Amino acid sequence: MTIISLKKENVNQMFRKISIVIGIFIVLILSLNVIGQILSTLKSGERMDQATEKLHKLEVENRNLKNKLENVKSNDFIEEEARNKLGLAKEGEIIVVIPDETIDLILGKKKAEIVRLPNYLGWWKLFFN
Repeated sequence: MTIISLKKENVNQMFRKISIVIGIFIVLILSLNVIGQILSTLKSGERMDQATEKLHKLEVENRNLKNKLENVKSNDFIEEEARNKLGLAKEGEIIVVIPDETIDLILGKKKAEIVRLPNYLGWWKLFFN
């Protein structure tokens, strides 16, 4: 073997090693790109699920608001609001206003306050009022 043939073998081996390293480098870059695309796709799926859930909630809220609007447009609702907030009544009806304190006493939400008068005022009220 001559020196030139040894150098050619060394050059060929070095060329193979360099091409293997370059091949491995290219495979790594492609692998990272594929992994990045997979992760991006998974995140897109999560965003899609969140958007779908939000859409469902908004549809339910929209349906509830439409029902409420229909209720507000009804004559029964208008009548009830006129009675409760404006104190209006139909012909032949009598309006009775009961103070909130009395209602609370009747329902037991508030205990009656006992007013303690001095003895002479108590007797005075008993005999002269």
